[in-house]
Amino acid sequence: MSSDEMRMSWPADTLAGRLSIDQVDSDVWHSRDPADRRHVFGGLLVAQALRAGQFTVAADRNVHSLHASFVSGGVGGERLRYEVERTRDGGSFSTRRVVVRQEHGVVMVLTADFHHEEPGLEYAAPATPGVPDPDELAADSRQSRVFEARAVPVDGAANGGFHARRTWFRSRSVLPDDPQLHLQALAYLSDHGPSRAAKAPHSSLPREAIARTMSLDHSVWFHRPVDVNDWLLFELVPVATGRGRGLSFGTVRTRARVLVASVAQEVVLRPT
Repeated sequence: MSSDEMRMSWPADTLAGRLSIDQVDSDVWHSRDPADRRHVFGGLLVAQALRAGQFTVAADRNVHSLHASFVSGGVGGERLRYEVERTRDGGSFSTRRVVVRQEHGVVMVLTADFHHEEPGLEYAAPATPGVPDPDELAADSRQSRVFEARAVPVDGAANGGFHARRTWFRSRSVLPDDPQLHLQALAYLSDHGPSRAAKAPHSSLPREAIARTMSLDHSVWFHRPVDVNDWLLFELVPVATGRGRGLSFGTVRTRARVLVASVAQEVVLRPT
């Protein structure tokens, strides 16, 4: 990726602007803007770390998987530093390890794997039938200044599944035609909802009975190219809770119900 592309600037109130980072040293980047003051969103850390790693990989290799371990809470109002280790470049795959730091120490460690496009056998698990299209739904409270969100009612599918939660997302602003940027934007969006899904089996408990959840680790597998300018359906299902932790799995599909990514997240889930 060229230095001109790396210096490209988007308005801060757009999804592309949220992901912007600047190179400050060899294989080191800083977030262009300080982290939000009240809360450092895990999806921001994941997406910007992925972006830093992508800058060190051959242009024809896109991310196919990532795994992030959240080490400590981020400090709001402070810039984030992304240090990239060029772990391996093979004939078809590349691996990068990115350490995210602030003044107090390591915040997150991300490992990302990249692969050049090649033909292969195609299969995807079928979509849940009966899920309404986004145009049939009202705006959801989880939307923000950079993305829109429309939640599917809990019973809004022919095959509801156990505690399944479904939400449509798309970028409010038009992202440029950059496939890697769209994958990074999907990484950003993928952290919206997994912790809530992990709590779903206990939704009958009083709200104060469950402490605020915190992400422990987050994984994404990217199956196909994605367009974040159009609606994407996130379906998240809790897998297990216990011993102070909760785990949820999820899928991401296009409006046409094509599977583009899978997500897993483990969170701290302690009763008060």
